[in-house]
Amino acid sequence: MRNMKYKILVLLTVIALLTGCSKEWLDINNDPNQPDKPYINLLLPGIQYDIADYLSTGYMNLGYITGTYVHQISSRESIDQYGIAADDAEGYWELLYSRPLTDLDLLIEQGTENDYMKYVGIAKVLKAYVFSQMVDVWGNIPYSEVNNIDIIAPVFDADEVIYPQLLTMIDEGIAAMQNTASENIFEPGADDMIYGGDMSLWIKAANTLKLKLYNQVRLSSMWNAAAVNTLLAGDLIESGEDFMFYFGVTNNPENRNPGMADEYSGSQISTYISPWFYEILNGENPDIFNGTVDPRIPYYFCNQHRSETENPPEYMNGDFVSIYFGGTGINGDHAGRSTFTMIGFYPAGGRYDDGVGVGTLGGDHALGNAPMRFLTYADRLFIEAELASEEGINAANERTLYEDGVTASFDLINQIIVGTGDAVPNIDGTAYIASVMVEYDAATAEEQFEMIMTQKWIQSWGANVDSYTDYRRTAYPVMFDPNSNGGVQDGGPDGSGPTPTQVSRGYPLSFPWPNSELDLNANAPDQKVITAANVFWDIN
Repeated sequence: MRNMKYKILVLLTVIALLTGCSKEWLDINNDPNQPDKPYINLLLPGIQYDIADYLSTGYMNLGYITGTYVHQISSRESIDQYGIAADDAEGYWELLYSRPLTDLDLLIEQGTENDYMKYVGIAKVLKAYVFSQMVDVWGNIPYSEVNNIDIIAPVFDADEVIYPQLLTMIDEGIAAMQNTASENIFEPGADDMIYGGDMSLWIKAANTLKLKLYNQVRLSSMWNAAAVNTLLAGDLIESGEDFMFYFGVTNNPENRNPGMADEYSGSQISTYISPWFYEILNGENPDIFNGTVDPRIPYYFCNQHRSETENPPEYMNGDFVSIYFGGTGINGDHAGRSTFTMIGFYPAGGRYDDGVGVGTLGGDHALGNAPMRFLTYADRLFIEAELASEEGINAANERTLYEDGVTASFDLINQIIVGTGDAVPNIDGTAYIASVMVEYDAATAEEQFEMIMTQKWIQSWGANVDSYTDYRRTAYPVMFDPNSNGGVQDGGPDGSGPTPTQVSRGYPLSFPWPNSELDLNANAPDQKVITAANVFWDIN
Protein backbone atom coordinates (compact mmCIF):
# COMPACT_ATOMS: atom_id res chain seq x y z
CA MET A 1 0.00 0.00 0.00
CA ARG A 2 2.82 2.36 0.84
CA ASN A 3 4.47 1.74 -2.56
CA MET A 4 1.16 2.23 -4.37
CA LYS A 5 0.57 5.58 -2.67
CA TYR A 6 4.10 6.62 -3.58
CA LYS A 7 3.60 5.68 -7.25
CA ILE A 8 0.28 7.58 -7.42
CA LEU A 9 1.95 10.65 -5.87
CA VAL A 10 4.80 10.56 -8.38
CA LEU A 11 2.35 10.15 -11.29
CA LEU A 12 0.26 13.13 -10.16
CA THR A 13 3.40 15.21 -9.75
CA VAL A 14 4.58 14.39 -13.27
CA ILE A 15 1.16 15.22 -14.72
CA ALA A 16 1.14 18.53 -12.89
CA LEU A 17 4.59 19.39 -14.18
CA LEU A 18 3.71 18.48 -17.75
CA THR A 19 0.46 20.43 -17.76
CA GLY A 20 1.37 23.37 -15.56
CA CYS A 21 4.86 24.24 -16.80
CA SER A 22 6.05 25.71 -20.04
CA LYS A 23 6.69 23.68 -23.16
CA GLU A 24 10.42 23.88 -22.39
CA TRP A 25 9.98 20.86 -20.15
CA LEU A 26 9.26 18.84 -23.26
CA ASP A 27 11.99 20.33 -25.43
CA ILE A 28 14.24 17.34 -25.92
CA ASN A 29 16.71 19.49 -27.89
CA ASN A 30 17.74 21.43 -24.75
CA ASP A 31 20.48 19.58 -22.91
CA PRO A 32 21.06 21.21 -19.50
CA ASN A 33 24.50 19.63 -19.40
CA GLN A 34 25.48 21.38 -22.65
CA PRO A 35 24.23 24.97 -22.41
CA ASP A 36 24.07 26.97 -25.61
CA LYS A 37 25.89 29.83 -23.88
CA PRO A 38 29.02 29.35 -21.76
CA TYR A 39 28.96 30.47 -18.16
CA ILE A 40 31.03 33.61 -17.91
CA ASN A 41 32.82 32.43 -14.79
CA LEU A 42 34.13 29.53 -16.87
CA LEU A 43 35.25 31.87 -19.66
CA LEU A 44 37.39 34.18 -17.56
CA PRO A 45 40.20 31.86 -16.37
CA GLY A 46 40.73 30.48 -19.88
CA ILE A 47 40.96 34.00 -21.28
CA GLN A 48 43.55 35.02 -18.70
CA TYR A 49 45.59 31.86 -19.29
CA ASP A 50 45.60 32.32 -23.06
CA ILE A 51 46.78 35.93 -22.83
CA ALA A 52 49.60 34.96 -20.48
CA ASP A 53 50.58 32.02 -22.68
CA TYR A 54 50.74 33.89 -25.98
CA LEU A 55 52.76 36.80 -24.57
CA SER A 56 55.24 34.59 -22.69
CA THR A 57 58.74 33.46 -23.64
CA GLY A 58 57.48 30.06 -24.77
CA TYR A 59 59.02 28.87 -28.03
CA MET A 60 58.25 31.40 -30.80
CA ASN A 61 55.60 33.10 -28.65
CA LEU A 62 55.47 36.88 -28.90
CA GLY A 63 57.69 37.20 -25.82
CA TYR A 64 60.25 34.88 -27.41
CA ILE A 65 60.48 36.81 -30.67
CA THR A 66 60.54 40.24 -29.05
CA GLY A 67 63.00 38.92 -26.45
CA THR A 68 65.34 38.09 -29.32
CA TYR A 69 65.03 41.61 -30.72
CA VAL A 70 65.87 43.23 -27.39
CA HIS A 71 68.86 40.88 -27.11
CA GLN A 72 67.87 38.96 -24.04
CA ILE A 73 67.46 35.78 -26.12
CA SER A 74 69.53 34.36 -28.95
CA SER A 75 67.88 32.02 -31.43
CA ARG A 76 68.66 29.64 -34.25
CA GLU A 77 65.28 30.22 -35.85
CA SER A 78 64.44 32.41 -38.84
CA ILE A 79 64.11 35.42 -36.53
CA ASP A 80 67.88 35.37 -35.99
CA GLN A 81 69.73 38.20 -37.75
CA TYR A 82 66.49 40.26 -37.72
CA GLY A 83 65.05 37.85 -40.27
CA ILE A 84 61.45 37.73 -39.06
CA ALA A 85 59.17 36.42 -41.80
CA ALA A 86 55.47 37.05 -42.34
CA ASP A 87 54.54 33.64 -40.94
CA ASP A 88 56.78 33.59 -37.87
CA ALA A 89 54.15 35.16 -35.62
CA GLU A 90 51.13 34.18 -37.73
CA GLY A 91 49.91 31.62 -35.21
CA TYR A 92 49.73 34.17 -32.41
CA TRP A 93 47.95 36.74 -34.57
CA GLU A 94 45.29 34.11 -35.29
CA LEU A 95 45.18 32.80 -31.71
CA LEU A 96 44.80 36.23 -30.13
CA TYR A 97 41.91 37.10 -32.43
CA SER A 98 40.17 33.72 -32.31
CA ARG A 99 40.52 32.96 -28.61
CA PRO A 100 40.96 35.69 -25.97
CA LEU A 101 39.59 38.57 -28.07
CA THR A 102 36.58 36.55 -29.25
CA ASP A 103 35.94 35.25 -25.75
CA LEU A 104 36.29 38.74 -24.27
CA ASP A 105 33.62 40.04 -26.64
CA LEU A 106 31.37 37.17 -25.56
CA LEU A 107 32.08 37.94 -21.92
CA ILE A 108 31.21 41.60 -22.44
CA GLU A 109 28.01 40.71 -24.31
CA GLN A 110 26.74 38.19 -21.78
CA GLY A 111 27.86 40.24 -18.80
CA THR A 112 26.00 43.26 -20.14
CA GLU A 113 22.85 41.27 -20.89
CA ASN A 114 22.77 39.76 -17.40
CA ASP A 115 23.95 42.84 -15.49
CA TYR A 116 27.22 41.21 -14.37
CA MET A 117 29.09 44.46 -14.73
CA LYS A 118 32.20 43.51 -12.80
CA TYR A 119 32.90 40.84 -15.39
CA VAL A 120 32.30 43.43 -18.10
CA GLY A 121 34.80 45.77 -16.44
CA ILE A 122 37.51 43.12 -16.22
CA ALA A 123 36.87 42.07 -19.82
CA LYS A 124 37.20 45.61 -21.16
CA VAL A 125 40.50 46.20 -19.36
CA LEU A 126 41.88 42.90 -20.64
CA LYS A 127 40.65 43.62 -24.17
CA ALA A 128 42.33 47.03 -24.15
CA TYR A 129 45.54 45.44 -22.88
CA VAL A 130 45.61 42.75 -25.58
CA PHE A 131 44.87 45.19 -28.40
CA SER A 132 47.54 47.58 -27.11
CA GLN A 133 50.11 44.78 -27.23
CA MET A 134 49.06 43.88 -30.76
CA VAL A 135 49.29 47.49 -31.95
CA ASP A 136 52.71 47.78 -30.31
CA VAL A 137 53.89 44.73 -32.28
CA TRP A 138 52.12 45.04 -35.65
CA GLY A 139 51.05 48.70 -35.91
CA ASN A 140 47.89 48.89 -38.03
CA ILE A 141 45.58 45.95 -37.32
CA PRO A 142 41.89 45.00 -37.71
CA TYR A 143 40.04 46.55 -34.77
CA SER A 144 36.72 48.31 -35.39
CA GLU A 145 35.20 45.53 -37.53
CA VAL A 146 36.56 42.52 -35.62
CA ASN A 147 34.03 39.90 -34.41
CA ASN A 148 31.25 41.45 -36.48
CA ILE A 149 29.26 38.53 -37.88
CA ASP A 150 28.28 40.57 -40.94
CA ILE A 151 31.88 41.42 -41.88
CA ILE A 152 34.21 38.75 -43.23
CA ALA A 153 36.97 41.12 -44.36
CA PRO A 154 37.63 43.63 -41.56
CA VAL A 155 39.55 46.76 -42.45
CA PHE A 156 42.94 47.48 -40.92
CA ASP A 157 42.54 50.47 -38.60
CA ALA A 158 45.41 52.93 -38.20
CA ASP A 159 47.39 52.41 -35.02
CA GLU A 160 47.07 56.07 -33.98
CA VAL A 161 43.27 55.76 -34.35
CA ILE A 162 43.06 52.61 -32.22
CA TYR A 163 45.04 53.88 -29.22
CA PRO A 164 42.59 56.62 -28.11
CA GLN A 165 39.77 54.08 -28.29
CA LEU A 166 41.71 51.78 -25.99
CA LEU A 167 41.96 54.55 -23.40
CA THR A 168 38.19 55.03 -23.69
CA MET A 169 37.67 51.29 -23.31
CA ILE A 170 39.70 51.26 -20.10
CA ASP A 171 37.55 54.09 -18.74
CA GLU A 172 34.45 52.09 -19.64
CA GLY A 173 35.90 49.11 -17.80
CA ILE A 174 36.53 51.18 -14.68
CA ALA A 175 32.99 52.58 -14.84
CA ALA A 176 31.55 49.07 -15.12
CA MET A 177 33.50 47.94 -12.06
CA GLN A 178 32.20 50.94 -10.12
CA ASN A 179 28.60 50.59 -11.33
CA THR A 180 26.56 50.72 -8.10
CA ALA A 181 23.29 50.50 -10.02
CA SER A 182 24.20 47.02 -11.21
CA GLU A 183 22.96 44.18 -9.06
CA ASN A 184 26.21 42.29 -9.68
CA ILE A 185 24.57 39.23 -8.21
CA PHE A 186 27.09 37.06 -10.02
CA GLU A 187 30.58 38.33 -9.21
CA PRO A 188 34.09 37.15 -10.05
CA GLY A 189 36.01 35.38 -7.33
CA ALA A 190 38.34 32.41 -7.62
CA ASP A 191 37.67 32.32 -11.37
CA ASP A 192 39.58 35.61 -11.61
CA MET A 193 43.09 34.20 -11.51
CA ILE A 194 44.74 37.63 -11.44
CA TYR A 195 43.06 39.56 -8.61
CA GLY A 196 40.49 37.13 -7.22
CA GLY A 197 37.63 39.49 -8.04
CA ASP A 198 39.06 42.46 -6.11
CA MET A 199 37.74 45.44 -8.06
CA SER A 200 39.95 47.93 -6.21
CA LEU A 201 43.03 46.14 -7.55
CA TRP A 202 41.58 45.90 -11.04
CA ILE A 203 40.94 49.65 -11.03
CA LYS A 204 44.53 50.30 -9.97
CA ALA A 205 45.76 48.04 -12.77
CA ALA A 206 43.49 49.85 -15.25
CA ASN A 207 44.80 53.26 -14.19
CA THR A 208 48.40 52.04 -14.39
CA LEU A 209 47.74 50.63 -17.86
CA LYS A 210 46.46 54.06 -18.91
CA LEU A 211 49.62 55.66 -17.49
CA LYS A 212 51.75 53.23 -19.46
CA LEU A 213 49.91 53.96 -22.72
CA TYR A 214 50.16 57.73 -22.22
CA ASN A 215 53.88 57.40 -21.54
CA GLN A 216 54.35 55.36 -24.70
CA VAL A 217 52.77 58.10 -26.82
CA ARG A 218 54.56 61.01 -25.13
CA LEU A 219 56.44 61.93 -28.32
CA SER A 220 53.28 61.90 -30.45
CA SER A 221 50.29 64.21 -30.78
CA MET A 222 48.39 61.99 -28.33
CA TRP A 223 50.54 63.16 -25.42
CA ASN A 224 48.37 64.54 -22.62
CA ALA A 225 50.30 65.89 -19.64
CA ALA A 226 47.11 66.83 -17.78
CA ALA A 227 45.77 63.28 -18.02
CA VAL A 228 49.11 61.92 -16.81
CA ASN A 229 49.13 64.22 -13.80
CA THR A 230 45.58 63.16 -12.95
CA LEU A 231 46.60 59.51 -13.08
CA LEU A 232 49.67 60.13 -10.93
CA ALA A 233 47.45 61.70 -8.28
CA GLY A 234 45.07 58.73 -8.29
CA ASP A 235 45.12 55.02 -7.50
CA LEU A 236 47.94 53.09 -9.18
CA ILE A 237 49.54 49.68 -8.62
CA GLU A 238 51.46 49.53 -5.35
CA SER A 239 53.97 46.98 -4.06
CA GLY A 240 52.44 43.51 -4.02
CA GLU A 241 49.57 44.49 -6.33
CA ASP A 242 51.21 43.53 -9.62
CA PHE A 243 49.05 42.84 -12.66
CA MET A 244 50.20 39.30 -13.48
CA PHE A 245 49.03 35.71 -13.97
CA TYR A 246 50.49 32.75 -12.08
CA PHE A 247 50.83 29.53 -14.06
CA GLY A 248 50.36 26.08 -12.52
CA VAL A 249 52.67 23.14 -11.80
CA THR A 250 51.15 20.24 -13.76
CA ASN A 251 52.24 18.83 -17.09
CA ASN A 252 49.09 16.78 -17.73
CA PRO A 253 47.24 18.89 -18.53
CA GLU A 254 50.07 21.31 -19.20
CA ASN A 255 49.59 24.54 -17.27
CA ARG A 256 53.18 25.48 -16.45
CA ASN A 257 54.87 28.65 -17.67
CA PRO A 258 55.55 27.97 -21.38
CA GLY A 259 59.03 29.47 -21.08
CA MET A 260 59.96 26.68 -18.66
CA ALA A 261 57.80 23.86 -20.05
CA ASP A 262 59.07 24.20 -23.62
CA GLU A 263 62.72 24.14 -22.55
CA TYR A 264 62.97 21.82 -19.56
CA SER A 265 60.67 19.12 -20.95
CA GLY A 266 61.97 19.29 -24.50
CA SER A 267 64.62 17.22 -26.25
CA GLN A 268 66.50 20.32 -27.34
CA ILE A 269 66.98 23.92 -26.24
CA SER A 270 65.59 26.81 -28.26
CA THR A 271 65.88 29.70 -25.77
CA TYR A 272 69.56 30.64 -25.68
CA ILE A 273 70.43 33.42 -23.28
CA SER A 274 72.01 36.39 -25.04
CA PRO A 275 75.69 36.90 -24.15
CA TRP A 276 75.02 40.65 -24.41
CA PHE A 277 72.39 40.39 -21.67
CA TYR A 278 74.62 38.21 -19.52
CA GLU A 279 77.67 40.45 -19.82
CA ILE A 280 75.72 43.55 -18.74
CA LEU A 281 74.45 41.69 -15.68
CA ASN A 282 77.91 40.31 -15.00
CA GLY A 283 79.47 43.79 -14.97
CA GLU A 284 81.48 43.22 -18.16
CA ASN A 285 80.00 45.91 -20.38
CA PRO A 286 82.52 48.79 -20.46
CA ASP A 287 79.83 51.47 -20.87
CA ILE A 288 77.24 50.76 -18.18
CA PHE A 289 77.25 49.09 -14.74
CA ASN A 290 80.83 48.06 -15.39
CA GLY A 291 82.35 46.04 -12.55
CA THR A 292 78.98 45.62 -10.77
CA VAL A 293 77.83 41.99 -10.74
CA ASP A 294 74.05 41.70 -10.60
CA PRO A 295 72.81 39.28 -7.89
CA ARG A 296 69.79 38.50 -10.08
CA ILE A 297 71.95 36.29 -12.34
CA PRO A 298 71.28 32.95 -10.55
CA TYR A 299 67.55 33.76 -10.53
CA TYR A 300 67.50 34.73 -14.20
CA PHE A 301 69.62 31.88 -15.62
CA CYS A 302 70.62 28.36 -14.63
CA ASN A 303 73.91 26.90 -15.87
CA GLN A 304 74.12 23.22 -16.83
CA HIS A 305 77.83 23.22 -17.66
CA ARG A 306 80.11 22.64 -14.65
CA SER A 307 83.29 21.07 -15.96
CA GLU A 308 83.08 20.26 -19.65
CA THR A 309 80.83 20.79 -22.65
CA GLU A 310 79.52 18.12 -24.99
CA ASN A 311 80.70 20.10 -28.03
CA PRO A 312 83.03 23.07 -28.54
CA PRO A 313 80.96 26.12 -27.49
CA GLU A 314 80.49 29.29 -29.50
CA TYR A 315 80.34 31.38 -26.33
CA MET A 316 81.45 30.29 -22.88
CA ASN A 317 82.02 32.59 -19.92
CA GLY A 318 82.78 30.56 -16.81
CA ASP A 319 79.85 28.14 -16.53
CA PHE A 320 77.65 30.29 -18.76
CA VAL A 321 77.32 28.76 -22.27
CA SER A 322 75.32 30.15 -25.17
CA ILE A 323 75.37 31.32 -28.81
CA TYR A 324 75.50 34.75 -30.39
CA PHE A 325 72.72 36.63 -32.12
CA GLY A 326 73.65 36.52 -35.80
CA GLY A 327 76.65 34.33 -35.06
CA THR A 328 78.53 32.87 -38.00
CA GLY A 329 81.27 31.03 -36.12
CA ILE A 330 82.09 27.39 -36.77
CA ASN A 331 80.69 26.29 -33.40
CA GLY A 332 77.37 28.11 -33.54
CA ASP A 333 75.27 25.12 -34.60
CA HIS A 334 76.61 22.46 -32.25
CA ALA A 335 74.14 20.55 -30.09
CA GLY A 336 74.23 21.31 -26.39
CA ARG A 337 71.14 19.97 -24.60
CA SER A 338 73.15 19.25 -21.45
CA THR A 339 75.48 22.21 -21.84
CA PHE A 340 73.67 25.45 -22.63
CA THR A 341 72.61 27.83 -19.89
CA MET A 342 68.82 27.73 -19.52
CA ILE A 343 66.07 30.15 -18.56
CA GLY A 344 65.81 30.41 -14.78
CA PHE A 345 63.40 30.82 -11.89
CA TYR A 346 62.64 34.38 -12.99
CA PRO A 347 60.82 34.73 -15.31
CA ALA A 348 59.69 31.22 -16.17
CA GLY A 349 59.72 29.15 -12.98
CA GLY A 350 62.88 27.35 -14.05
CA ARG A 351 65.58 26.23 -11.65
CA TYR A 352 67.43 28.62 -9.36
CA ASP A 353 71.17 28.28 -9.95
CA ASP A 354 72.67 27.26 -6.61
CA GLY A 355 76.14 26.90 -8.13
CA VAL A 356 76.13 23.12 -7.71
CA GLY A 357 73.93 21.93 -10.56
CA VAL A 358 71.97 18.76 -11.19
CA GLY A 359 73.33 17.77 -14.58
CA THR A 360 71.01 17.97 -17.55
CA LEU A 361 67.95 19.98 -16.52
CA GLY A 362 64.59 18.35 -17.05
CA GLY A 363 60.93 18.92 -16.28
CA ASP A 364 61.28 17.47 -12.78
CA HIS A 365 63.94 19.98 -11.78
CA ALA A 366 61.64 23.02 -11.56
CA LEU A 367 58.01 23.86 -10.78
CA GLY A 368 57.29 26.15 -13.72
CA ASN A 369 54.61 28.17 -11.94
CA ALA A 370 56.20 31.62 -12.13
CA PRO A 371 53.81 34.32 -13.36
CA MET A 372 53.55 36.12 -16.67
CA ARG A 373 53.88 39.76 -15.69
CA PHE A 374 51.61 42.16 -17.58
CA LEU A 375 52.36 45.31 -15.57
CA THR A 376 54.16 45.54 -12.22
CA TYR A 377 54.87 48.06 -9.50
CA ALA A 378 58.47 48.22 -10.75
CA ASP A 379 57.18 49.03 -14.25
CA ARG A 380 55.09 51.84 -12.81
CA LEU A 381 58.10 53.36 -11.01
CA PHE A 382 60.31 53.19 -14.10
CA ILE A 383 57.53 54.82 -16.14
CA GLU A 384 57.37 57.63 -13.60
CA ALA A 385 61.16 57.94 -13.66
CA GLU A 386 61.04 58.29 -17.45
CA LEU A 387 58.34 60.95 -17.19
CA ALA A 388 60.45 62.82 -14.63
CA SER A 389 63.57 62.60 -16.78
CA GLU A 390 62.07 63.39 -20.18
CA GLU A 391 58.92 65.40 -19.46
CA GLY A 392 59.84 67.08 -16.18
CA ILE A 393 56.82 65.60 -14.39
CA ASN A 394 57.76 65.29 -10.73
CA ALA A 395 61.34 65.94 -11.83
CA ALA A 396 62.61 66.50 -8.30
CA ASN A 397 61.90 62.86 -7.50
CA GLU A 398 63.60 61.33 -10.55
CA ARG A 399 66.46 59.84 -8.52
CA THR A 400 64.11 58.41 -5.90
CA LEU A 401 61.82 56.92 -8.54
CA TYR A 402 64.79 55.26 -10.25
CA GLU A 403 66.13 53.82 -7.01
CA ASP A 404 62.69 52.68 -5.94
CA GLY A 405 62.19 51.03 -9.33
CA VAL A 406 65.40 49.00 -9.01
CA THR A 407 64.46 48.10 -5.43
CA ALA A 408 60.98 47.03 -6.50
CA SER A 409 62.48 44.74 -9.15
CA PHE A 410 64.35 42.87 -6.41
CA ASP A 411 61.32 42.84 -4.14
CA LEU A 412 59.27 41.30 -6.93
CA ILE A 413 61.61 38.30 -7.09
CA ASN A 414 61.07 37.67 -3.38
CA GLN A 415 57.33 38.15 -3.85
CA ILE A 416 57.29 35.54 -6.62
CA ILE A 417 59.27 33.14 -4.41
CA VAL A 418 56.42 33.34 -1.91
CA GLY A 419 53.76 33.12 -4.61
CA THR A 420 55.22 29.99 -6.22
CA GLY A 421 56.18 28.24 -2.99
CA ASP A 422 59.45 27.24 -4.63
CA ALA A 423 62.43 26.44 -2.40
CA VAL A 424 64.46 29.42 -3.57
CA PRO A 425 66.48 31.69 -1.25
CA ASN A 426 65.51 35.33 -0.97
CA ILE A 427 67.54 37.86 -2.91
CA ASP A 428 69.31 40.83 -1.32
CA GLY A 429 69.96 43.70 -3.70
CA THR A 430 71.22 46.24 -1.13
CA ALA A 431 74.87 46.36 -2.19
CA TYR A 432 74.04 46.24 -5.89
CA ILE A 433 71.53 49.07 -5.62
CA ALA A 434 74.02 51.21 -3.71
CA SER A 435 76.59 50.65 -6.45
CA VAL A 436 74.31 51.55 -9.35
CA MET A 437 73.17 54.67 -7.50
CA VAL A 438 76.79 55.82 -7.16
CA GLU A 439 77.12 55.44 -10.94
CA TYR A 440 73.84 57.27 -11.47
CA ASP A 441 74.89 60.21 -9.31
CA ALA A 442 78.09 60.65 -11.33
CA ALA A 443 76.35 60.50 -14.71
CA THR A 444 75.06 63.14 -17.11
CA ALA A 445 71.30 63.59 -17.55
CA GLU A 446 71.32 61.56 -20.76
CA GLU A 447 73.37 58.79 -19.14
CA GLN A 448 70.93 58.75 -16.24
CA PHE A 449 68.03 58.25 -18.64
CA GLU A 450 69.94 55.38 -20.26
CA MET A 451 70.35 53.81 -16.81
CA ILE A 452 66.63 54.13 -16.10
CA MET A 453 65.73 52.38 -19.34
CA THR A 454 68.47 49.75 -18.93
CA GLN A 455 67.29 48.81 -15.46
CA LYS A 456 63.72 48.66 -16.74
CA TRP A 457 64.94 46.34 -19.51
CA ILE A 458 66.77 44.13 -17.02
CA GLN A 459 63.74 43.71 -14.76
CA SER A 460 61.42 43.15 -17.74
CA TRP A 461 63.11 39.82 -18.59
CA GLY A 462 60.27 37.57 -19.72
CA ALA A 463 57.81 40.39 -20.43
CA ASN A 464 59.51 41.36 -23.65
CA VAL A 465 56.85 43.03 -25.78
CA ASP A 466 57.13 46.14 -23.59
CA SER A 467 60.95 46.08 -23.84
CA TYR A 468 60.66 45.92 -27.63
CA THR A 469 58.34 48.93 -27.46
CA ASP A 470 60.62 50.85 -25.09
CA TYR A 471 63.67 50.32 -27.30
CA ARG A 472 61.91 51.58 -30.42
CA ARG A 473 60.53 54.58 -28.51
CA THR A 474 63.70 55.67 -26.72
CA ALA A 475 66.65 53.90 -28.40
CA TYR A 476 67.59 52.61 -24.94
CA PRO A 477 69.08 50.47 -23.65
CA VAL A 478 71.98 50.35 -26.07
CA MET A 479 71.67 46.99 -27.79
CA PHE A 480 74.11 44.55 -29.29
CA ASP A 481 74.76 45.64 -32.86
CA PRO A 482 75.80 42.71 -35.05
CA ASN A 483 76.32 45.08 -37.98
CA SER A 484 79.07 46.98 -36.19
CA ASN A 485 82.60 45.94 -35.34
CA GLY A 486 82.19 47.69 -32.03
CA GLY A 487 79.11 45.65 -31.26
CA VAL A 488 80.65 42.23 -31.68
CA GLN A 489 81.74 40.48 -28.52
CA ASP A 490 84.88 38.40 -28.29
CA GLY A 491 84.69 34.89 -29.68
CA GLY A 492 84.54 31.67 -27.70
CA PRO A 493 87.57 30.24 -25.90
CA ASP A 494 88.87 28.79 -29.15
CA GLY A 495 88.39 32.06 -31.05
CA SER A 496 85.44 30.71 -33.00
CA GLY A 497 83.04 33.56 -32.33
CA PRO A 498 81.16 35.43 -35.04
CA THR A 499 82.89 37.60 -37.56
CA PRO A 500 81.67 41.22 -37.63
CA THR A 501 79.27 42.85 -40.09
CA GLN A 502 77.57 39.60 -41.07
CA VAL A 503 73.92 40.47 -40.49
CA SER A 504 73.35 43.42 -42.85
CA ARG A 505 69.60 43.57 -42.15
CA GLY A 506 67.94 46.59 -40.61
CA TYR A 507 66.09 46.53 -37.31
CA PRO A 508 62.40 45.48 -37.54
CA LEU A 509 60.31 48.48 -36.46
CA SER A 510 57.18 46.32 -36.46
CA PHE A 511 56.23 42.75 -37.31
CA PRO A 512 55.09 41.82 -40.83
CA TRP A 513 51.42 40.99 -41.21
CA PRO A 514 50.67 37.26 -41.60
CA ASN A 515 50.38 36.06 -45.18
CA SER A 516 47.17 34.22 -44.37
CA GLU A 517 45.53 37.52 -43.38
CA LEU A 518 46.76 39.30 -46.49
CA ASP A 519 45.66 36.44 -48.76
CA LEU A 520 42.18 35.92 -47.29
CA ASN A 521 41.18 39.43 -46.27
CA ALA A 522 40.10 41.51 -49.26
CA ASN A 523 40.52 44.70 -47.22
CA ALA A 524 44.06 43.94 -46.09
CA PRO A 525 46.85 46.26 -47.23
CA ASP A 526 49.94 45.22 -49.13
CA GLN A 527 52.73 43.75 -47.04
CA LYS A 528 54.84 46.35 -45.26
CA VAL A 529 58.60 46.93 -45.25
CA ILE A 530 59.29 46.20 -41.60
CA THR A 531 62.48 48.24 -41.42
CA ALA A 532 60.50 51.35 -42.38
CA ALA A 533 56.97 50.71 -41.03
CA ASN A 534 57.21 52.21 -37.56
CA VAL A 535 54.36 52.26 -35.03
CA PHE A 536 52.92 55.77 -34.66
CA TRP A 537 54.52 56.43 -31.25
CA ASP A 538 57.98 55.59 -32.64
CA ILE A 539 59.00 59.14 -33.49
CA ASN A 540 62.69 58.18 -33.32
